[in-house]
Amino acid sequence: MKKGFTIKALLVLVVVIACFAAVAFPRYFWEKEKARALATDAILADAEIAQDSFMRINGQFAADWTELSRYFSVPAILNVTARAVEGTPTELYLAFMGPNGKPETDGYILRLEYGVSEQEPAVLSARRIGGRFNYRLLRPVLSGQTVCQGQDEKGKKFCAMLAPYFVREQIRFVPAAQSQAPGVSSQN
Repeated sequence: MKKGFTIKALLVLVVVIACFAAVAFPRYFWEKEKARALATDAILADAEIAQDSFMRINGQFAADWTELSRYFSVPAILNVTARAVEGTPTELYLAFMGPNGKPETDGYILRLEYGVSEQEPAVLSARRIGGRFNYRLLRPVLSGQTVCQGQDEKGKKFCAMLAPYFVREQIRFVPAAQSQAPGVSSQN
């Protein structure tokens, strides 16, 4: 009598493995994207602190990333690279490093935005480029609360699942009466 697998047993094994993969892969992609979004939120929090430092010294928010470079650096521990976007000093391209040690093709565009509203004169945003979900992270400089905005149906579902992971900080860095957009100085 021969020992070994029959074709039927191999087919059953393939079906079982396919079922496990069908359950595991969506969870893997969700966890990977969640980790990237939360790492990007940490970078936005560091940029918020850099904006606060710049504001305290100069009396206004930084107009571009080169002005913030003295106060802000992307933490190496997050395994990301950051570079300026050509021709737009208010944008910074953030790419995560792949397993081969090279930057991946998808990433985030970090942007400095001003004059969004009277309550929030400056906002830091990160728009997802590529990837499975289309969303944007917004972090007003004065409130410390990151908000996820889905740009399509999948992005909205992702943001709804991600919302509980954003913790509101209890620190308010700059009093609202002192905050100003770039180029506007306070007059006494």
